Amino acid sequence: MCLADVSTRYILRIRLAGIVCNRANRQPDGRNSEKSRSLTLMWSQRGVVDYGLAKRATLQSLRSGRMTRRDVCDAHPYLLRAARYHGEPTKRVCPICEHRNVTHVTYVYGDQLGRGTGRVKATSDLVQMAHEYEEFRVYVVEVCQGCSWNHLTVSFVLGNGGPPGGSGVDGRIPET
Repeated sequence: MCLADVSTRYILRIRLAGIVCNRANRQPDGRNSEKSRSLTLMWSQRGVVDYGLAKRATLQSLRSGRMTRRDVCDAHPYLLRAARYHGEPTKRVCPICEHRNVTHVTYVYGDQLGRGTGRVKATSDLVQMAHEYEEFRVYVVEVCQGCSWNHLTVSFVLGNGGPPGGSGVDGRIPET
């Protein structure tokens, strides 16, 4: 078995898990009954990097005493503010304090985004951006607003893969 085969099977398993979790919220016509926060069904998602193993290693280091709570609960004030005002709540409990649910903060980076690079975006905005831009990178950070735990959860690339700006002659999106 080669490494590429293992990676493909692992990523497929992650995507299928997301599809199974989303089926519980589907209506008979196939739409989600509640606003979907899952990014596993994005049509142009590629280059997925899951940081679950790094998270587990950090938590194990904390439990074994090699790290202190101060080492892992060090969220920057701007990140905490972004989580409060722009984050998307989850149902996962914080692995450190176990009192509050973590919030996902989604950042986008890309050369084509111009001044919009490094901004916090809602998951619902990513679909439109994927149609507009050729390629940009998305980073999802989980943050606990109670104890300041933060950890990079997943990163991936989105975009239409074609020339930026749509089908306009001068590169602008045609007005409707």
